[in-house]
Amino acid sequence: MSGVGTTMAERVLVALSGGVDSAVTAYLLKQAGWEPVGIHLRLFDAAPGLDGVCCGDVAAADARAVAAQIGIPFYVRDLRPEFEQEVVAPTVEEYARARTPNPCVFCNHRVRIPALLELAEALGIRFVATGHYVRKVATPGGWRLAEARDAQRDQSYVLYRLTADQLGRLLFPLGEYDKPTVRAIAQEAGLFVARKPSSVDLCFAKTYGGIGRLVSQRRPETSRPGPLLDERDEVVGTHPGIAFVTIGQRRGLEWARPTPERRYVAEIDPATAVVRVAPRERILTRAVRLADPVWHDPVLTADARLRYQGPRIPARIEGDWVIFDEPAPPLAPGQSVVLYVGDRVVGGGIAEEVVRTEQESPIPALAQRA
Repeated sequence: MSGVGTTMAERVLVALSGGVDSAVTAYLLKQAGWEPVGIHLRLFDAAPGLDGVCCGDVAAADARAVAAQIGIPFYVRDLRPEFEQEVVAPTVEEYARARTPNPCVFCNHRVRIPALLELAEALGIRFVATGHYVRKVATPGGWRLAEARDAQRDQSYVLYRLTADQLGRLLFPLGEYDKPTVRAIAQEAGLFVARKPSSVDLCFAKTYGGIGRLVSQRRPETSRPGPLLDERDEVVGTHPGIAFVTIGQRRGLEWARPTPERRYVAEIDPATAVVRVAPRERILTRAVRLADPVWHDPVLTADARLRYQGPRIPARIEGDWVIFDEPAPPLAPGQSVVLYVGDRVVGGGIAEEVVRTEQESPIPALAQRA
């Protein structure tokens, strides 16, 4: 548990979701000599009976019970208005514009981490701990985020915007552990959440039956079915509405007839509900321009991750452009692109302008290679 030991009792604010990861985080810190103070962030109201969600009455009750088991103070902070404004509403609007955002990035960057640090400051507490599977490393330029030891659980993708100053106040005790070990620690400590199911990505959308249903409820026009057009503008099928469609998708579409080779979603027009499809080779990604980028270290080359826990793809950096050495998987505007050197996060941003394999490139250096 590198970096979380203490030689004297010091309070630390611990985010308790009601799950096993945050419970073990609080337990390990107390065992290491800290004085944990538990805080549960109420972000949304989960539908009764749902597994794999980190909010709602059951989650709050479990978090309170965990704090009692460990013997630490416990508080609840209601952030439902902030979560609606900063996560749910922007997610719906992005999907309505035929973009594919990552709400977990919104949640951590705009709501959870700022709220935890502000609460700690108000309570006179210097450090905040979470149950994320990530590490932080000291560099000459300050603290940097790094991947967890367990690649299967690594969550650095959703925390890539953390600054050196924020990292200086954050502790990630689980960064050196894998999930089976965490569950074993909880079992040995007698924590009742030891076998509780883990929360899932887009957990708030489960209450609505999935992100597509949430978007279509909020923006009914996005549930209007439309045609699938191939490269020759021929109708080859239909889709259930742009709320349920993203770049690179094949499942969930109605195909009118077989095609010589598989087609995937290549382009979505939210104004007409027309979705164009093409062979996968034509929609692979050559380059992407990042909007709202963050640069933790100046680099000319890096590995890019396009999806949460997705593969890392070698690329070079030119300004706000990420240019892939080889064609990368299909990428939708709105997705986060996170950049790594070794195990360290060096930057990232939101995909704004995507260059496909068969498009002319607006980047001079890339156009020369074509």
